[in-house]
Amino acid sequence: MNNRLNFFYPITVLTLSALASPCQAITWQYFDTHADNGVPKTLVDMSAELPPTRVDDVLKRLPERLNIKNNDPTLLTDNLGANIQLLDDAEISVAYVTSQAGYENSLGFFAFDPSSMPKAVSALNTKILFPRLPAWSGPLIKFGQAVKLGKFKAGTGVGFTLASNGWSWSGYQVNPNEPGSAIFQTIKELNPEPAPFNAHTVLLSRPADGIVVLGFEDMNRSDPSCDHDFNDAVIAIKVTPFSAIDRSQMSPLSKIVTDTDVDTVQDNLDAFPLDPTRAARRFYPSANGYGYLVFEDNWPKIGDFDMNDLALSYRAVETLNAKNQITDLTLTYNIVARGAQNDSAFAVHLPGVPRSAIDQTTSTLSVASQPSVPLVPESGQSEAVLIMTPSALSLTPTGSGWPCGFFNTVTTCPRFAPVPLVAKIHFNQPLARGQMASAPYNPFIYANRYAGRGIEVHLVDHPPTAKADPKYFGTYDDTTTPSQGKYYRTTTNQAWGVDVPEAWLYPAEWNNINNVYLSFPSWSAGISNLTTTNWFVSNINAKLIFKP
Repeated sequence: MNNRLNFFYPITVLTLSALASPCQAITWQYFDTHADNGVPKTLVDMSAELPPTRVDDVLKRLPERLNIKNNDPTLLTDNLGANIQLLDDAEISVAYVTSQAGYENSLGFFAFDPSSMPKAVSALNTKILFPRLPAWSGPLIKFGQAVKLGKFKAGTGVGFTLASNGWSWSGYQVNPNEPGSAIFQTIKELNPEPAPFNAHTVLLSRPADGIVVLGFEDMNRSDPSCDHDFNDAVIAIKVTPFSAIDRSQMSPLSKIVTDTDVDTVQDNLDAFPLDPTRAARRFYPSANGYGYLVFEDNWPKIGDFDMNDLALSYRAVETLNAKNQITDLTLTYNIVARGAQNDSAFAVHLPGVPRSAIDQTTSTLSVASQPSVPLVPESGQSEAVLIMTPSALSLTPTGSGWPCGFFNTVTTCPRFAPVPLVAKIHFNQPLARGQMASAPYNPFIYANRYAGRGIEVHLVDHPPTAKADPKYFGTYDDTTTPSQGKYYRTTTNQAWGVDVPEAWLYPAEWNNINNVYLSFPSWSAGISNLTTTNWFVSNINAKLIFKP
């Protein structure tokens, strides 16, 4: 409050050039057209989904003129607790709740990639949702009136922008001369004040209603007249399904502890507060990051050993119930490179999981932008083997001849967007942790250039499936010895398949990984020290890396 009166959604760049030059106007973009009084022309009524006590609930949590430092400083979190971050595909709507300010503020939103946070305001693709929020909860926009933002993909972050006292009657628009010192974001590093005063929002969760509430402080927090109460502009954000939100850093709207779905897990700790069959998620390598799987396809020969014949980024998400049993598994892969002319399939084996444990009526696979299809475990296997694609070559055409027929491995050739593969696996009965191996489980490729599919390539010491042909073991450069649990190692102890547990840059075409990542041979040989353990981030010949 202040005492002074005053990537399914279209995104257009907001040019905040005023931050660079105060004499240059801001080109604001709008999500919808609006009337001359600043009210969006396309509003829906969400008031029935918001209890009439919601304003009182907010003001109990964010009292008027009470500095949040004295109220509850734990409400201020990192960016994860200040922005919407989606763990599943979801629809989002934003409803007006209240204004406890003398300013007529303007509110917008932007989408971003949480794994690569925007570093500058100019990088935000902001669109104005409410050009003119009322001062002191005036009659301009009614409680519960909302804008539907549309559908967003899993992994998307959604943040908000507030232009303090941004409405201008000159031109009936958001002020094009708004100073940068009065524009605030939910990403605190992009705000004008120094830390810790650069936080301008709190997100409060209300699972019983399926919403989160966002409160904005609308004054520059370096200004002595700022009251820091964070209730100047309050909106309700409805995400469907509600479980798609990462709420791990959010505080509850009510201090009263509840367990809406009665599964013995309190709402503030329950990732699925409205579903008694699910309660938490386990991520690998992390909720926002990706690991990398890379394969050399010439097994049992070493070949050029550039480790880019098939390269995929990946993330595994296990869904757990209140008993810590696994109910569902989501595997997201992105084919980032295919440095091979020969075709390979990509699959994953779930060790310890019987084929019959997969619920074939609800498990699905989506490839690129195609509609999801049923995901059926491979036949002829006692354990679950799931084929993500029978042909990597068919998914990665380049339309070019040699050498640009390769996909994202030749430095002088065009770059292509990764190809996503998303498997949503449901189990007929929850699985105990000990029934299933840990992520990334047992991913592998198999060659399509031979009859059958007997030539499989797995990560080091990961066993083949029942369909692998054992006659190739121990031939050429392979030293597989099943009786010793030793699989897919070269004569110098190196692997044809590697799991890198974070974002990684693979070798460019025809560059042996040993000449690119100089500590890789020592790591493969089992030499353990800081350099070898971190072979993928240190002691690198950067000239031989493929740069996206």
